Amino acid sequence: MNIIVQKYGGTSTRSFESRERMYKNIIRDVKAGHKVVAVVSAMGRFDDPYATDTLLSIVNKEHLDSEELDRLTSLGETIATLVIKAELEKNGITTATISNQELGILTDRDYQNASIIEVDGEMILEKLKEVDVVICPGFQGRNEEGKITTLGRGGSDLSAVAVGIAVEASEVEIYSDVNGIYTADPRIVPDALKLNYISYAEMLELACNGAKVLNHRCVQLAASHNIRIHARSSFEQYKGTYVIGDEEIMKKSLNKLTISGITGSQNEARVTLVGVDGTNNSSAKFFQRIAEEGVNVNVFNQALVGGGKMDISLIIRDEDLPKVIDICNELKQPLKAQRTIVRGNIGKVSVIGIGIKNNQGMFHKVYNTLIKNDIPVEMTSCSEINISCFIDRDDVNRAQVVLHEAFLGNEN
Repeated sequence: MNIIVQKYGGTSTRSFESRERMYKNIIRDVKAGHKVVAVVSAMGRFDDPYATDTLLSIVNKEHLDSEELDRLTSLGETIATLVIKAELEKNGITTATISNQELGILTDRDYQNASIIEVDGEMILEKLKEVDVVICPGFQGRNEEGKITTLGRGGSDLSAVAVGIAVEASEVEIYSDVNGIYTADPRIVPDALKLNYISYAEMLELACNGAKVLNHRCVQLAASHNIRIHARSSFEQYKGTYVIGDEEIMKKSLNKLTISGITGSQNEARVTLVGVDGTNNSSAKFFQRIAEEGVNVNVFNQALVGGGKMDISLIIRDEDLPKVIDICNELKQPLKAQRTIVRGNIGKVSVIGIGIKNNQGMFHKVYNTLIKNDIPVEMTSCSEINISCFIDRDDVNRAQVVLHEAFLGNEN
């Protein structure tokens, strides 16, 4: 049984006209001899009648706990499966639906942002023996107590990959309103190039550094099971971008670009504890409290400034700034810090590609390109495939344009 998993978001399920385009994709793969598992999102966005945000808007959320909210928000996907089955069978395609209980996605108890523990595809496979297409609700699972859970932002992408692994699909097609993965956001960089292939590692770095095409958790899951993702458009039949293993990319020379992507984000902040006592394990105490509050640190630096003192600087998401300021105030006296400096309005631009590790002078080129274009760099972080520079938030879009021109301007 050759199975393809297709995932459709709210823009695809929203209206009869958009669903007609979805059915063309499903029918195409059925006629090619595949069985299809379609993982679908709720229909549309606020204020479409059955969209997730619309369902949330009709209740007073303060009077529902997290488990009850998950029960409510899971209904949009369930409705979508039934609407799609009824319409698709009119096209002569034998179809079945899967309920939350039959879905086989077991999660932890973290309501509204659950993590997948395991997936059992037995019920889906049983139904595929009798029909050409099985429609599954995205974005949800069930915990060990039998309670409905939802998977958080990008949850339908994640559940599609999980189902793909469970049924041993040949690939997982993620449909959206863009026709693949580009070297930059085309709305910011008009000369961005569409990639035919990108590695899991590169896609994960792009997703974690601001690119919004694929959810980072779905990429992680796909990479750990080596399942191919095909990111493509709901509105055209052309192939999009395949996300595959690094070794396959290198072995077959599928991507000849040194840089696979340039992305940016504008939600960073910098906090510096000045003149901390460097003799009493200050950094460990500071970061222990930060970890206890669930704050993710993007970049960390400590510098000795003489007299047994040091400055501790870190860059965090700006939404975590109030927590970190409270921690700084709490620890200022125990750490003997002289003062706290807070710098908001920080953004990040990242240059990503598996070619970085094999090419000397890449950091120098990134840094100098920004400086030559009057874009000051506050802090940097580097890995084998990622060079990130933290800059003023207002410079992020322009930085992506000048870096794309510097690294990929000759590729058009």
